[in-house]
Amino acid sequence: MADLERLWTTIPVSEDSAEGATEIWMRYDLGARATTHHKLNRLTAEGRIKRITRPIPSGGEMHLYYRAHTQDGSSSPG
Repeated sequence: MADLERLWTTIPVSEDSAEGATEIWMRYDLGARATTHHKLNRLTAEGRIKRITRPIPSGGEMHLYYRAHTQDGSSSPG
């Protein structure tokens, strides 16, 4: 579970700062990129982070991840 906590702290706060899985993976630097994707999906399923989808110019979509602010303005670990 420590890996998920470390990953969680790497995810940007606010939708305006959302990043793709590759950018997060490069900063997280633990294991394979596919493992990071799996962990991001797990955190999303648990409701700890948000995922938005944006179109990309070449066609298709890109998933971006971010942590939401709490009502007091801080980010919450869930």
